[in-house]
Formats: sequence, structure tokens, C-alpha cells
Amino acid sequence: MSVIHEPPVKKILYWCDRCNVPLIGRTCACGAEGREIELLQPYDVRPALGSDVTLIRRLVRERFGNVPIQSVLLLNKTGGVDRADLVIAHGYRFGWLTFDPVARKFSLDIAPEALPYILKYVTKGVVDLETGIDAPGGAGRMGGKKFRLKESRPDGTVIVKFRNRFGTGVVKEGQIRVKELMPVDLRTGKNPGWEQVVQQNRYHLKNLERNAIRMIKQHIHDRPTCNVSFSGGKDSMAVLTLARKAGVTDAFFLDTGIEFPETIAFVKAQGVPVIEKAGDFWQAAEKAGPPGKDNRWCCKLLKLRPLKLHLAEIGPCVTVQGNRWYESWNRAALEETSQNPANPLQLNVSPIRNWRALEVFLYLWWQKAPINPLYEKGIERIGCYVCPSMLESEYEELRAMHPEYARRWDAVLAKYAKKRGLPDAYAQWGLWRWKALPPKMRELCRDRGIPVRDDYTLQAEPPAAREETVEIAGERTMEPEMAAQDTGGYNVEAIRRDFPILGDIMYLDNAATSFSPEPVIAAMVEFEHRYRANVGRGVHRLTSIASQRYWHAHEKVAEFIGGKNGITVFTKNTTESVNMVAQGMGWKPGDRVATTILEHHSNLLPWRRLARQGVATDIVGIGPEYSLDLAALERAITGSTRLVAVTQASNVLGVVTPIREIAKICHDHGVLLLLDGAQAVPHLPVDVEKIGCDFYCFSGHKMLGPTGTGVLWMKEPCIEPFMLGGGMVEAVTAEGYTPAPGYQQYEAGTPNIAGGIGLGAAVDYIQGIGMERIHTYETSLTDRLIAGLSGNPKIHVYAPQKPEHRIGVVSFTVDGFHPHEVAQQLDETADIMVRSGHHCCQPLVESLGLPDGTVRASLALYNTRQEIDLLVATLEELTR
Repeated sequence: MSVIHEPPVKKILYWCDRCNVPLIGRTCACGAEGREIELLQPYDVRPALGSDVTLIRRLVRERFGNVPIQSVLLLNKTGGVDRADLVIAHGYRFGWLTFDPVARKFSLDIAPEALPYILKYVTKGVVDLETGIDAPGGAGRMGGKKFRLKESRPDGTVIVKFRNRFGTGVVKEGQIRVKELMPVDLRTGKNPGWEQVVQQNRYHLKNLERNAIRMIKQHIHDRPTCNVSFSGGKDSMAVLTLARKAGVTDAFFLDTGIEFPETIAFVKAQGVPVIEKAGDFWQAAEKAGPPGKDNRWCCKLLKLRPLKLHLAEIGPCVTVQGNRWYESWNRAALEETSQNPANPLQLNVSPIRNWRALEVFLYLWWQKAPINPLYEKGIERIGCYVCPSMLESEYEELRAMHPEYARRWDAVLAKYAKKRGLPDAYAQWGLWRWKALPPKMRELCRDRGIPVRDDYTLQAEPPAAREETVEIAGERTMEPEMAAQDTGGYNVEAIRRDFPILGDIMYLDNAATSFSPEPVIAAMVEFEHRYRANVGRGVHRLTSIASQRYWHAHEKVAEFIGGKNGITVFTKNTTESVNMVAQGMGWKPGDRVATTILEHHSNLLPWRRLARQGVATDIVGIGPEYSLDLAALERAITGSTRLVAVTQASNVLGVVTPIREIAKICHDHGVLLLLDGAQAVPHLPVDVEKIGCDFYCFSGHKMLGPTGTGVLWMKEPCIEPFMLGGGMVEAVTAEGYTPAPGYQQYEAGTPNIAGGIGLGAAVDYIQGIGMERIHTYETSLTDRLIAGLSGNPKIHVYAPQKPEHRIGVVSFTVDGFHPHEVAQQLDETADIMVRSGHHCCQPLVESLGLPDGTVRASLALYNTRQEIDLLVATLEELTR
């Protein structure tokens, strides 16, 4: 599973039942309010065009007879082994249109919602369950059951009838699986055309246009020149139309040399200059093999290189592009503007990033703008005709339109497969489109007997069984964390599925280290398997990918903590982050540091070591409810104090310190503030700029990230680098060196690249669920834990009483037991894992009169109420 921070995409569509047209806004031009239609991921809905409508009508006619089909049909792209679209008609689900890459054919599974509109026209493809199956008539509920047919029927979807109820079913190998049966009220609806759809959406289209043009004008002068990147597709045509209205006159088209001829003709008809290809794809393919979705070497050769040459001629520019959130997960976090990491001269502006394909087509029709004719011919993704991102269903269209192109590419694939002993399925099913097969294609191979290696590549010697064929159904899946959000509550079970290690244990030691979900592990494995290379020290494609991903991880983390305007440095852990500040501030004898009794040793020992340099450390105590004594802190700050170092949340008591008040005290006295956020970041929403700190330190392994990862955020790069060496310099001369800008100057040597990328994936995962939702959920668990423990008179709890003053870290002791004994008993008798001892906070626990330390249960987003209850019950047994 790939998990990302989801942008505010539009997950619903509106439909005017009065006019029978789709709406891109809530209201119709007729004044009616639209009915909401829930869309499926990735929520990109588009019109069914000429070839699509012809295909749908043919499939319906073959199964059910001459059934009239609505002129306005929508297609909602969904997940599957190849093309998989939910067809929407009359504002309801009409059916599932899928392409089987093995059988090389389309199928249409009618949805029950379509029956009211088609039933009276159906002349075949109906199974009467009273007479057509081997089952007692009227024997109980029939929906969801499987029956044997009395007469042979072709496999596929059918309409089922039982007395006065109707539904749909699937025939396979002489049996029928019946879906839900229900009474059907026949309906008819208006049959408007797309011209009326445009008319009823004019108000919303005008708003879209106005906002997009405003965005372009806002950035048109950010660089000396402005142009449009034109691909010949619908999105770039919309952007070209908008940009010209905004005053942008320049545009360019990159000819890769493997473009559809229809696209080349279309581009030239728009008066867009064509930049000729800068590389030979066919020669490169002979050496490198076919490109893949996960191995896009072709983009650098055919697009990035000629673009770099073009930009070298025109200089720095703003480029208006047609990228949209809904196109791919890679673009789902696209900002209004983005610096092109491969070409620093280019600042990209994405004015239609929040448009769906439906909005794009309606806008073009409204503007009477020309549209690439390939769309009407069944090509949904306009680009290179051998692009790995093209669907196999589209490749079939290529075979019909340009058989000579298909034959040439088929020959390349066949030669490559033969040389490596790959099965015929490599080319015939489109498996060449991935270097390492994704789960859906691995499942397809497993079902068809095609062996796959542990690294997800095809095995060289496939068995003869690969020639067998079975029916493949399109998959319609949802990411677990999305399913959790769609329930309307916090679905912890959906989250736990991403943590297989939790299967047989109850892990309550998250303050020490948390577990990593599958997407984090997958991100690290992907680095090792697909693009392992050093960062920032080369130009080949592997190091370019690694550098971009590693840089992007910094950006994700910075955004996560609200620190995009500071410097985000990757370290090994919180300990290293604190030590970097301690060793980099240039101390003088007489300087002072103020800290607290709450601190982890990592935020205490580095300051005490400064005593060798004549730096004194002042330790502030705590008051009632374990709260920090703010008055004592302010008294501790003198004219010699340079830094206050405080934890945001205690890893022993779970107490949250009043960081806003602390920051104000520091600002009033002109003192720098360092916060140890190791326990806060996994559990609380954090915004370092609103807090007002100067340094913020935390660890990746406590927030679902890899071990050996940490972060030092700095408001300003005001400390000396902790280490010197490769990667942290911009230039070195005989007399000295110039440090690199940004975080690089603090990351000398080869960093933990896989870990950094994994940390970025952890941020994606957390944000995919939502930090506020996590905090709310963990607060309820903490309340339950403290209440349960406090109910046992032999257990003494050390935690603040007020929920707003604590996180899910709860320390306690048990009468008659050493903390280690309690931890061992919990592990051995109930598979409950907690921490025991001083928790690297010995001064704190001893100040509480607890020389042996405490037992500590610490929570995370994947813990459950049942685990809390079991801990309380086990301790009840232990103390009994």
C-alpha cells in the first residue's frame, strides 16, 4: 500500500435530477440543488466519449438486446489489473467496465441501480430463478447465494428475476451467483446532450476559469519569462486556453519521437513550437530494456534533457502546466507552484491541479476549444504510444490505429523477453510495464501460474501451466487508512492491518520505539531495490531519483511540523540533534543553560558536559500535577543564560509542558529555546513557527519511522556544523571551504538515505490518518488507561489529572513488586510489552522518591481499548 497526505480532492459529484445532468457544483442553472453522488478513488470522473459510448452500447446489446443508452455517461476510474471504470448514467451506478489483459477483451457488469432504466427494454440475458436454477422455488433468501443453472449460459453478468423482484448475477462455469434481489420501479429520464450539461454548469465553469486565471496572473512575473508546457492532451489544452487569457503567449511541445502522429498534427494546428527529440528511444531501449512505471529512464532521455536544453536558451521561466491531483499519487500533493528539481530554471504553476477530467472537458467544450482526436478514439492518456503508463486496453487501440507502431514495439519486447527467458505473458499481458510487479499484477501472475521472484520480478523459467486461462475480475479496492476515514470514526482495525507485527502481541512501549507500517518499509525497500545511490553527488538517473526523494522527505517533515521556513536537518535521533546544538553554539566561560528535572538524559547530559568549557546548567523543578514551575524557570534565566532546553512532553510522566508560555519567557529575555519533541511529535499536532522555538528535536523511530533517523529543525542556521566532510560543502579551496546552503551543511558524509525516505513515508502515513484524529483517539485511550489503573488500590499512577496536560505515556508502580518484575510478568503471562526502570530520566524518578523507577505503558495510534482493558485486568490478577 502506498499511503500519502491526501489533498482536498473532490470526492463527490452532484446530479440535477430535474435536468438529468451532472454538476460540478452544488446547484444547477435551473435552480435545483444537485443530488450527491459518492465517487471512488482516485475520484477522477470523466465523460464517456465516442469510442467509450460505442463500446458500452455494444456490450449491453450483446448481453441484453437493443437497450437504449443515455447520451451523457460518466466514467469513474477505479483500481484494477488494467482499465476499470465505474459507468454512471442518470446519476446512478450503471455498471463496471473492465478490460482483461489476458483475454484481451472488455466486459460490462451491470449494476442493480441500472435496472429501473433498462429493464423494460431487455430481450435477453435474464435468468428466472423460479424456473432456471436447481433450487426449491421460494426457499428462503436467494441474494448472495450460488445456484447451478438448468441450461447452459455464457459466462458473465446477467439480470435475475424472482417473482416480482429483480437483481443482477454472475454466471461462471454453469453456476450463477445471485446478488441482492429487490422490487424495481421502472423509470425514464430526459436524454440531454453534453451541450446542455455545459449550459447548466456555466456558472461553476466561470468560477473555475476565474480562479485559474487569477493564479496564473499572480505568478506570471515570478521569473523573467512565462510559457506553457503543452503536451497535446486535454489538460494542457485547458491550461493553454487559460494562460492565453491571462496574457501568456509562449508555449512549447517536447517531441519525444514516439508520439502519436495525431498529437503532432494537433500541436502544430495550435501554433505551438515543437522542440525536436533529443534522444533515440529505440537505441536506448536496446541497451536499457523497456522502461517501466517504476523505471522511467525514458523521461530523462526524452523529456528532461530536451527541456534542459530549451531552458538554457530561454533562461529562467515560469511554466504553466496541466498537472492535476487526480492523475496519479505522485501528483496528489501538488502545490500551486513547485520548483522543478531537475531544472532549477523552471518554476511550475499548476492552475488546474484541483480540476477533475470532467471539469476539463466541460471547460474545453464551453470555450469551443479544439480537443485531440485521440480521445474520441479510446485513448485516455495522451502521450508516447509506448509509454508504460498506458493501459493495455489503450494498446489494443494502438494496434488498430497504427499496427506498424505496435509491431515494432512488440518485436522489442519479444527480443528482450527471449534474451532473458521471460514468459510470453511479459509482453502479451503488459507485464513489461513494471520492473517490479505491483500487488495486483503479482496476484494475476499467481492465479495464472506465472512464477514471480521474491523481488517481485518475473522468474526466468515459467512452467507450462502459464498457458492456462481463468477469468479475471477487476479489483475495486480502497486503501486501509481511507477505509478508516470513510467509516466516519477512527477505524483502528484498518490501521492495524498495516502493522503485521502486532498480530500476537500487545505493544505498549511506544515511547521507546514505535512500529513502522508497511508503506514505510516498502519505501525503504524500494530505495534498496530500485534506485539505491548516494545523494547530491552525481547526475546519473539513480542518484537523481535518490536525491529528489531524499530532498522531498525533508520537505514533508518540515511541512509536518510547520517549519517550512526554517532548516530541517536529518540526524540519527533526538540525542544527536541535541548534541549538535550543544556542540555548535560557540560557548564561552560564564554562559548558562536552563533546563528542567523532566528531561531525558539526552537533553541533560550534553549541557552538563559543557561544564568543561565553563558553562553552568540550571535545573528547574516541577510543581503540583507534575507541571513545570514557570516562575522558577524565569528566575533561573539571567543575563548569562543563552539557551533554555525543555521537553515538550515527558517520556516518564506524559506531562505536556506549557511551551507557548516558555517561548514567551525566552523571547522576553532574549534567550534561545530548544524543545525536545521526541514524545510530542507522534501524539500532538506541532507547529514550530506558532510555538516560537529556535530549535526543535525529535526521533523518527518514535513516530512510525525507521530507527536511526531523527530531525533537528532550526529557525536559523545559527550553529556550527557538528561534522565536516563530503556533501556539506559548496566549494573547497587551499585556504578554506564554503559550506553548502540549507540542510546539506549539517549532513556531512553519506546519510541514512533509506531511513530518511522512510521517515518521509511515515509522515505521509500519519497525515493520511490525521494528527488531530490520532490525538483525539489516543486521549480517549489514555483516559481509559488511567481510570483503569487508578481503580486498583495497589497501583500508584504518576500522571497529570487533566487530559489536556498529558499524552499517552503513563507511569505507575505496583505495591510489592519491582518494576522489572511487573514488566516481566506482563510479557510472560499476557504478551503485554511495557517498559520498566528509570526511562533515561533518573534524576526525575529519584526526585519522585522512586529509586527503582516505574512501569511505563505508552500508547500509539494502533493500540486498542481491548489492549488497555487486558493490561488493567492482568495487573488486577497480579496484585490479587
